Amino acid sequence: MEIIAAIDIIKGKCVRLTKGDFSKEKVYSDNPRKLARIWEISGADRIHIVDLDGAKSGRLENRETVLEIIKEVKVPVEIGGGIRSLEIVKDYIENGARRIILGSIVLEDEKLLEECLSLYQESITISLDVRANKLSINGWLKDTDISYIEYAKRLEKKGVKEFIYTNIERDGTLYGPDLTGLSQLINTVRTPVIASGGISSIEDIIKIKELGAKGVIIGKALYEGKIDLKEAKLYAH
Repeated sequence: MEIIAAIDIIKGKCVRLTKGDFSKEKVYSDNPRKLARIWEISGADRIHIVDLDGAKSGRLENRETVLEIIKEVKVPVEIGGGIRSLEIVKDYIENGARRIILGSIVLEDEKLLEECLSLYQESITISLDVRANKLSINGWLKDTDISYIEYAKRLEKKGVKEFIYTNIERDGTLYGPDLTGLSQLINTVRTPVIASGGISSIEDIIKIKELGAKGVIIGKALYEGKIDLKEAKLYAH
């Protein structure tokens, strides 16, 4: 199972939110590029970047910071937030991003998803951001009535090769992951699933691995010193 270190960016700084609430922002670093290098040295298999400004506005807001991180590390970098066109997907991939994370735009523009899968199928990851078993979109600011399970099944048929499952109510809380929701998804689709949200301990990582997840994204637990990446790797691999 892959250990993935999260770097969320607002105005060029590395931050963490609680439950996706932009009013509950805590800055951890003014230098995301340096932080990415630290996580790489510590053993991260991937760097997971979210442009939170972009997720909120629907536009690229931190492109230069993202490209600096990609140049800084050798491990794969994935990026999400504000990616709303094929041109942006192409730009990031041509500049070294290994995976592109699509969220809200897939609901609004299935043609874009089809184009992305046609050109970059192995590089496209779909983010399933969930509150009360329903999808949430637009930087987690808008809830829908769409079942994440049914939605995942539909996208799998279209050829999606990877999902990220995040329970918003757990994200940034250190309360532990939503193992029930994660298990339901893993047991429903054949597509690999990455777990995210609430991971706070090595025990959480062990449980997620036992469920069959492809990987786990760790954010706040790293920044608060709750999880050591090198130790996490020992239990994940």
